[in-house]
Amino acid sequence: MSLTAPPAPAPRITYGAVLGRPYVARLLGGTLTGRLPNGMAPVAILLWATASGSSIAFGGLLSALYGLSSALAQPVKGRLMDRHGQSAVHLPAALLNSARLVALPLAGPYGGPGLATAIVVGGGLATPPLEAGLRALWPSVLAS
Repeated sequence: MSLTAPPAPAPRITYGAVLGRPYVARLLGGTLTGRLPNGMAPVAILLWATASGSSIAFGGLLSALYGLSSALAQPVKGRLMDRHGQSAVHLPAALLNSARLVALPLAGPYGGPGLATAIVVGGGLATPPLEAGLRALWPSVLAS
């Protein structure tokens, strides 16, 4: 027989309660919209490579390099966000990433595989760290 009372059950938190909090819908909508290129860019790179006459293997390599360079740069950008704030990192990263992805089809016929690889890796390195930014904002947005 235990002399202590059983712990109180945790309060039930619903999706409606979370989504009804101020700023939550705007933050989720913004990051979901901002993360769309993370899923579309590798497919677009692969399609571009095959449409421009390269092999599907080279397109797959470019897509993999984009994802790998993006993943490798995320901790560095997270540290930059801690030091300088999210806006100071997100805006330049988004502009640089977009410029690189736009430059890929423009520079492709002229530069060959080396330039395409450099553009894709540079674009991956500049992918904005939206997931880390949202994760850091949750405690302040959902504070009781």
